[in-house]
Amino acid sequence: MGQFVVIGLGNFGYYVAVTLFEAGNQVLAIDANSKKIEQIKDKVTQAVVINVKEKEVLSEFVSSDIDAAIVSLGDNIEASILSTLYLKELGVKKIIVKAVNDEHGQILKMIGAMEVIYPEKEEAFRLAKRLISPNLIEHIPLAPEYSIMEIAVPDKFVGKSLKELKLRSKYNVEVIAIKDVLQDTLVLIPEADVKIKPDSVLMVIGKEEDINKLKV
Repeated sequence: MGQFVVIGLGNFGYYVAVTLFEAGNQVLAIDANSKKIEQIKDKVTQAVVINVKEKEVLSEFVSSDIDAAIVSLGDNIEASILSTLYLKELGVKKIIVKAVNDEHGQILKMIGAMEVIYPEKEEAFRLAKRLISPNLIEHIPLAPEYSIMEIAVPDKFVGKSLKELKLRSKYNVEVIAIKDVLQDTLVLIPEADVKIKPDSVLMVIGKEEDINKLKV
């Protein structure tokens, strides 16, 4: 069981807090808006109304023992910067902060944020990827040029085994899992003789330019 603090209960912060709690973790939810606290109080371990720009008040509820603090304060850049700074001073080891733009993110990293996320930017990127490649289901960027992607099985693959397809030698792409959408089953690291069924999804790893060749 982990211990988490979520500061800011907009849509993003709310769902992070509730999801963490439902997974069996202890979650402290913080917001300056009493209505938001009222909405979430029965869905987390503890919910309190706090002005996070007051370090002394924040220190009464947050200590260095927590596993991570997630800060999601929307467009209130001043509050997100101050709360990040105070969390760092209070000894919180892992601080994850939602930023509104690159400049905001750079400041957050300078004052102690371990990870900065841009949910709108990341979702826009994923949407654009799906529109460009209609059979792309999910995209996880790794090192530069490399990604893990989930793609709908091209018709030309159906009924053939991985051995027959020779995806590694032809495309420099490795299949790390096959999901049967209809039966909701997943085969990790499939054997070479596994045949590809209709309505399957391939999880592949490789360079994006090579993965894209699978879809033509």
